Amino acid sequence: MKSINVKPFLSPEWCTSGESFLTTQFGACIELQTTDVSKMQLVFKTSNQVVSFAVKINEEEWQTVPVVEQQLTVAIPTKLAHIRIMLRSVNFNSMALWQQKIILSTMLIDEGEVAPVVYDVPYVTFVGDSITAGEEMAPDGNHPEWSYPVLVAEALGKPLNRIAYGGTGLTASAPFQEPTAISALWQVADNIERERVLTDLVIVNYGTNDFNYGATSEVFTFGLRIYLLELIKRFHSAKIILMIPFNGAFKDIYQTEAKRFDRFIIMATDNWTLPNLRVHPLSNEHKQIAEHILRGL
Repeated sequence: MKSINVKPFLSPEWCTSGESFLTTQFGACIELQTTDVSKMQLVFKTSNQVVSFAVKINEEEWQTVPVVEQQLTVAIPTKLAHIRIMLRSVNFNSMALWQQKIILSTMLIDEGEVAPVVYDVPYVTFVGDSITAGEEMAPDGNHPEWSYPVLVAEALGKPLNRIAYGGTGLTASAPFQEPTAISALWQVADNIERERVLTDLVIVNYGTNDFNYGATSEVFTFGLRIYLLELIKRFHSAKIILMIPFNGAFKDIYQTEAKRFDRFIIMATDNWTLPNLRVHPLSNEHKQIAEHILRGL
């Protein structure tokens, strides 16, 4: 097996830490093309974690592959392959993931060559909570690979940049305060800067946790106002779309606060047909959400 520099294949949810790479994001992706490679291994420093990845080879269905003895092994059945490897699940919640991190040390291949997948268009960036992260989408848990950010990015032909952590919100009412919504924009872990990529479209979905855990209108108004300023600072050249939470929470506040600036577009969701919508939409509902977003764009 020969060692390969994995950095060119990492999505923006990864960052460099010494000679390793780390992420705290469900859906963090490794994407590459292979020629004459039969087996690939990723070696992690995750001895106390139960971790699985979703793997897609060419146009085959996504498959869940566990990390076993700190290694993820992918068998590649074709001479030419387009491979995506996406962090699907760990044995703890997103706040603990932010603290403990997934650390990738090495990529190995048995033979052949690898190359990055090159996109000549800017990223589309999705920002939000567990819904955007693709958590709890099916009876077996998380499926960021089926989530609406992935579906929209694929339909637009754009690479995906995802900033989404379960339990977070724009107020102190949200159950998880690590990371804060503002910290997540700038960091991929405590004191570790997030990679910045060229993006021309940002779609934001926040407010569900704030509403469900009792944030008042006054408190949410203040939190949203501060956050909108941070979005402008972070994505100063992008089109920014604010989605009304699927449960309709804080709709009037979003509309009022967005008028303070000339940078935001409100995407209403109350006319979307999403039967039996739960706090965490299921995979078929994510597909419907993606279709609504694409029509709205």
